[in-house]
Amino acid sequence: MSVRSKVLQGINLFLNRVYIPRRILQMERPLVMHISDTPEEIYPYLYKLIKRLKPDYLIHTGDMVDNIKLEIVPMLEPDYHRALEGLINHLESSDIQEIYYVSGNHDQRAKIESLTEKGKVMNDGIIAIENSKFYINHFFVEESPKADYYLYGHSFEPKSHREGEEIRLNGLEAIHVIGLKENNLEKLPYPLGTNGFRKMERNYRAL
Repeated sequence: MSVRSKVLQGINLFLNRVYIPRRILQMERPLVMHISDTPEEIYPYLYKLIKRLKPDYLIHTGDMVDNIKLEIVPMLEPDYHRALEGLINHLESSDIQEIYYVSGNHDQRAKIESLTEKGKVMNDGIIAIENSKFYINHFFVEESPKADYYLYGHSFEPKSHREGEEIRLNGLEAIHVIGLKENNLEKLPYPLGTNGFRKMERNYRAL
């Protein structure tokens, strides 16, 4: 990333505005966007990002309302349902062709299935998009089916890395944009404060 792009990105993050570098806007399609562990405080940012980027495919690897730790505080279930319905309605009213939802440990798969009209809901598994294979899971597991990409969330570890020919991407680190035609990979930062909203604050650097 150029110095100018870094400065513009930093300014826009501080102002909570969406900034997409030109190199990403000019990526050849189709585009896959990967997000994970999304607190509802960042939903407006994600909606604006999707409107500008116009990804062809979206993969959410779980904990869709991550400010509500439903596994720990089940009494917040009504708030979870309200936020989840808003998120799914916004995502599915966009021009995204296909959406994949992975149910996280703070999600309710049955509720996601009841709200979605065009999304595919799963706990984990292999999906094929165009000519690429993706293994998607909320958790990182060492013994996983081989694929071109392994997308996961839940924890800051392990960080994104390459294992042989497989690219493993941690969705807590950044919003991933994958250009399938040339297998390009780019990263966009989440808004400032995202980890605090996740209740997962810690100092780390996305690779």
